[in-house]
Amino acid sequence: MTVEVVAPVEFQSSVIGGLNTRRGTIIDSEVRDDEFTCIAEVALNDMFGYSNQLRGSTQGKGEFSMEYKNHMPVLPSLQKEMEEAYRKTLPQTKK
Repeated sequence: MTVEVVAPVEFQSSVIGGLNTRRGTIIDSEVRDDEFTCIAEVALNDMFGYSNQLRGSTQGKGEFSMEYKNHMPVLPSLQKEMEEAYRKTLPQTKK
């Protein structure tokens, strides 16, 4: 997903840090007057709960939007977790 965040300049470091913890890649960052805009690419799976994090880190003054970009391969570690979770849902077979 392409994520665009607009927030007051004083929260720039906490917003960028929040995107980095969600394994986001910062594409562009720009400051105008007392606001900054940050554009990043972040997997949709990593964006769940971001609105609460952004609200908390910007005292409710930040906003964001997301736009679909493309499908990406799942990280190997996440794929392994998903496979293990799926296997636990399968009925046990008798040998």
